[in-house]
Amino acid sequence: MCCLLDLSIGAAYSQTIDTIQYTPADSVTDVDTTASESVLPTGNDDSVLNRCWTPTQLQSTAKERVIHLQKPADHSPPQGNSDVDLDNTQNRAFSTAIAARSIRSVIPAHGEKIIALTFDLCEQADEIAGYDGAIVDLLRAEKVNATFYAGGKWMRSHPERTLQLMADPLFEVGNHAWTHGNLRVLRGVELTAQILWPQIQYQQLKEQLNSRSCAASIPDSIPDQPTTFRFPYGTCDAVALQEVAAAGLYPVQWDIVTGDPSKKQTAQHIIDTVLKQIHPGAIIIAHGNGRGWHTHEALKTLIPALKKQGYQFVTVTTLLQSGKHVTTANCYETKPNDNLRYDKLFGRGTE
Repeated sequence: MCCLLDLSIGAAYSQTIDTIQYTPADSVTDVDTTASESVLPTGNDDSVLNRCWTPTQLQSTAKERVIHLQKPADHSPPQGNSDVDLDNTQNRAFSTAIAARSIRSVIPAHGEKIIALTFDLCEQADEIAGYDGAIVDLLRAEKVNATFYAGGKWMRSHPERTLQLMADPLFEVGNHAWTHGNLRVLRGVELTAQILWPQIQYQQLKEQLNSRSCAASIPDSIPDQPTTFRFPYGTCDAVALQEVAAAGLYPVQWDIVTGDPSKKQTAQHIIDTVLKQIHPGAIIIAHGNGRGWHTHEALKTLIPALKKQGYQFVTVTTLLQSGKHVTTANCYETKPNDNLRYDKLFGRGTE
């Protein structure tokens, strides 16, 4: 199943994670910080979002949350890019400034109480995943910034919703692989395709948006491509980390797990977990692809509770610019090696 975070580790989901206990030489990477005193972007009534869609068009519907099986499975590349040479490193925006390490959280340089809400929008080759629009509607109503990690195939299956997320000044879209492949297992061109094809799909959609008359007279503030990457299943190794960094992408994980892909998860458990573990610079993982069970219900309590504690919600990109990255040399859910069994359970992971 796509996006599964196994709840069998039980208490690990409710234990507090002390991110600064990692040894500095191994786990904390200094980054340039140019964050201003006010790190929370404000909405813009004259944005591309409001020019190109009416409130009715933005409003979600319950049926969009439904997940459908797709037979046969679709492993095709982005439209018109079947001839992309994945062995050609010229296709990559190589950046030596990006370390091949997994980012789990950030230590804000000035102690700002900023946190990043993230929602995975994953879709495997044998399904059409859903869209938890009620979550998006709530974030917009509360003016909460968030990052959506969208799979490339999900973007292709949900083009209009992807464009809306891209165009919304509150949000940003990150790369969540093409068909949710297990990058600790895949190698060669299959590994590279999972990373690069979503970049191509995003760019194609952005070009479509730029061609619309509603966007023509507005300065283009939407990134040309995602700048951060989230590993499906939270699995990686040194090879996968290097491949993501070589593509010019920051490998971003999390340090607070809602566990919302489990139908047994309750809204109250999500609330309790987040409030117990919250800290400045935290990255929270949830889902918005039809597998975010009780997430919307939990957020209705969590958002005002966190605001009351003085926390500001920012995108991952803003968070990364605010201070030191807490990093590790591998990927896991809440503690090292807790997802090694996924390689046997999910194999390639794409369907």
